[in-house]
Amino acid sequence: MDADANRRKDWLRVLFVNRMACLERGGGETFDLEISRHLPNDQVRVSFLCGAPLFSAPPLPLPGAQHLRTPWLRRFPWDKVKGGWRVRRLEFEWFEWRAARWVAKHQNDYDIIQVCELPNLVYWLKKFGVKVPIVMRLTAPNLYDPRGGAKAADALIASGTTIEKLKNEHYEGVSGLDVTDIPNAVDPELFRPQPSDFRKRNGVGVDEFVVLYVARFQAFKNHAMLVEAFRLIRERYPSARLVLVGSGPLRERIQQQAERAGIAGKVLFLGEVPFNELPAVYAAADLKVVTSDYESFCFAAIEAMSAGLPVLTTDCGWVPRLVADGAGLVSPVGDAPSFSCAMERLARDSGLRKRLGTAARERVLDRHTWRPSAEKLMSVYQRILTPVG
Repeated sequence: MDADANRRKDWLRVLFVNRMACLERGGGETFDLEISRHLPNDQVRVSFLCGAPLFSAPPLPLPGAQHLRTPWLRRFPWDKVKGGWRVRRLEFEWFEWRAARWVAKHQNDYDIIQVCELPNLVYWLKKFGVKVPIVMRLTAPNLYDPRGGAKAADALIASGTTIEKLKNEHYEGVSGLDVTDIPNAVDPELFRPQPSDFRKRNGVGVDEFVVLYVARFQAFKNHAMLVEAFRLIRERYPSARLVLVGSGPLRERIQQQAERAGIAGKVLFLGEVPFNELPAVYAAADLKVVTSDYESFCFAAIEAMSAGLPVLTTDCGWVPRLVADGAGLVSPVGDAPSFSCAMERLARDSGLRKRLGTAARERVLDRHTWRPSAEKLMSVYQRILTPVG
């Protein structure tokens, strides 16, 4: 047997199960895709199992990923329609059931199964007698887990406000969970201050003050408040420009709001932007904003901080902690006039923007790079693979 074969035999084979990784990219998808890339490639072989639309190719192809086709109502505004969460949950449960059957059939091909949320999948895997250790990542504290999948997992990992809430509070019959903190991170070589031709390509003037929001168009992201705040700042600072990155069921509604407000010509809707093109967007902006009602972490905030941007955020959970001590400013949740005044303050004070942006990047370099997080995850793998006694 040659040396390469011996090395392959010693690889740790990890399957990441993430339904949305090939459909839409949010925080859970960013974590899985990025940390899998930063696990030691001489020790770990990573595979992905993802969802796909019933009748079309996945919009975000991932080379080598296995796909399971299940219903995906992309434009259904589940967070604005009464009872819409039931439709959303049914979508995920359909995928969880199919994924459990697939993993049970292929379990001998893997040493670790890492699941992004999907507590019902963990439950079914244990029900089917799958012996491969399961790591479950919790992306938000509002866990809905009627079958007790979280307690059945061999290890739980999370970050941000999710850690303290799941350790200390009670959700759907789950409380006092033992959760390991694996911090979210960013690649500072990818997201960094750098030249960008984004403005030239998109007709944005060099003297315009560019406000950037990277977020799915969902209710809790509160694009509606941002559009109103932007309308207000345009009255006092006409050179302001708003750039929105992301997709989601409420995009059309926000576009209509911008048209009614008479600012549609100054709001650029980019839709989904490929991950490797995002750094150029950040590099062209003057300010990153977060207008959410709540955030358990917020990847877009640390991406912007790594790019040297100041962050203006609502008091929405974890993001104010990220920008504390001179890396950004905080405004009340849902208060468009206050948010607009804070934007204007930053627009008129380039020195303040520079100080905040410099501090933001330093904080990322100190606390939010991938290598330490990948090392912590490897420690979790080793712990659950080591026999007790």
